[in-house]
Amino acid sequence: MASLLVWWALVTLVLLLASVAADRPVTLLGCGASAVLLIAVGEAANGLRQRLRIRRVR
Repeated sequence: MASLLVWWALVTLVLLLASVAADRPVTLLGCGASAVLLIAVGEAANGLRQRLRIRRVR
């Protein structure tokens, strides 16, 4: 669980820095919510990939 928290913090920081660099300021809350969505989709896709790999091996 701690690794997801660190992952979330890093993704939030990257999104915040990207918004500042693009001169489109976004709130920290908005970046945090976007980071949660990105991580949730990534984790779901990783879980699906692993399940499909297990089925192919059998």
